[in-house]
Amino acid sequence: MSISLFPHNQRAYRALTGMIETEHRACIIHPTGTGKSFIGFKYCEDHPEKAVLWLSPSEYIFKTQIENLKAATNGWQPENLSFLTYAKLLQLCTEEISELNPDAIIFDEFHRCGAEQWGKGVQRLLNAYSNIPILGLTATNIRYLDNQRDMADELFDNCVASQMTLGEAIATGILAAPKYVIAVFSFEEDLKNYEAKVRRTRNKAVRKKAEEYLEKIRRAIERADGLDTIFKKHITEEYGKYILFVPFLSCQA
Repeated sequence: MSISLFPHNQRAYRALTGMIETEHRACIIHPTGTGKSFIGFKYCEDHPEKAVLWLSPSEYIFKTQIENLKAATNGWQPENLSFLTYAKLLQLCTEEISELNPDAIIFDEFHRCGAEQWGKGVQRLLNAYSNIPILGLTATNIRYLDNQRDMADELFDNCVASQMTLGEAIATGILAAPKYVIAVFSFEEDLKNYEAKVRRTRNKAVRKKAEEYLEKIRRAIERADGLDTIFKKHITEEYGKYILFVPFLSCQA
């Protein structure tokens, strides 16, 4: 069954294949969730004669991508695709790298290739296969905590076939806008500190105004839902995926 790409990925794929023909390397920088792995799988489908090596940070990520592909294609997956993690690549000796013998290489989450150790394995692979197509997929090309290194420039000579920001993906309806829920789960200590500050205020007008705000806060707390109610209201899928941010609290023995 042929892979059918969404319009944004179809445009990116056309740009990528055109750039590969002239530059022999190209990368896609699209946000997570936009289906950019399907662009890599489409390349495998359209080039069945090529042995494609797919590099990824983890086996779990790759398996999830394959599962998504099979769900979209009634079980089809490319037979010309082999897989390695960056960690496994690092462990391969020169002879084992030569035995890989790929006709094309796809670096998934290629910003990870800038890691001190993983980068060594990637460079050895690139040195061994400098004349074959090199493709890259990532949500961000910048290693922000690594002196702002631009891995699209380092690995692909800035051959960016398609780039999309998270804001663009949301604005165009490719990705749904996130829903943020803010809840206070621990307020007793903050309330006590605020009450103490109000008592220490010498200016009567300021203290009176602060006491009014304090009373409003108490009433709001009394009417507020508990965490159980908040979770039940907003966590609508039992096995859905949610991100929870909590403040870091230092603990003393």
